[in-house]
Amino acid sequence: MRHSKSDPPPRPRRRRLPGPLRWILKIISTALVISLVLVFLPHLTRLAGRLWPDPTRTARVSEILRHELSDSAKLEVTTVDDQGVLTATVNAALIGEVQRVTIEYDYHASVGLDLEKTELTVQDGVMVLSLPDLEIISDDLSPTHVDRQDFWYPLTEKRRAQLLSQEKAERAAAALKDARTEENLARIRRTLSQLIDSWLGPDTWLTMVEFRFAQVT
Repeated sequence: MRHSKSDPPPRPRRRRLPGPLRWILKIISTALVISLVLVFLPHLTRLAGRLWPDPTRTARVSEILRHELSDSAKLEVTTVDDQGVLTATVNAALIGEVQRVTIEYDYHASVGLDLEKTELTVQDGVMVLSLPDLEIISDDLSPTHVDRQDFWYPLTEKRRAQLLSQEKAERAAAALKDARTEENLARIRRTLSQLIDSWLGPDTWLTMVEFRFAQVT
């Protein structure tokens, strides 16, 4: 059959995908939709909880969090395992150096948060956790070798203890400073989020939690 010039040109026939390929694509698209729902549903439900807060649920959830935080132990964030050398001297007028002490030691520390010091407030349906500053949970400085040159001015046990105590305090301050990193703050957020999810159970879906870290000057 011949077509006149006024007739529209015939449309090309669309080729249909083979049946097995359509089936595979259908499975992939379904899995993608399910994944997106699982990813965004918690955020949407928490946003709904913020836009339409339930005072009864908010009071119940905040009480649960306060109770769990008050009963929680300290949260370890990082550890320090190091060796060091302490050197101290004493000089006397006209004589010069009368004592030199060199102490090699091992230093171990656990740095973390005391969750009992966390403050919880509710602001526009959001649970705000104001976290305390990092602290030394436990530490130990153990001498491994002591070299004494103190014939003219013998080292007393009291001075030895003072030297070790001062060195331990300096190492603790350095450990705290080194622990205040973005990586450790992110680790704290992840760990606390997991703890809160386990504490709240189903209420987790409708709860928005914000972490605020102590400002260190």
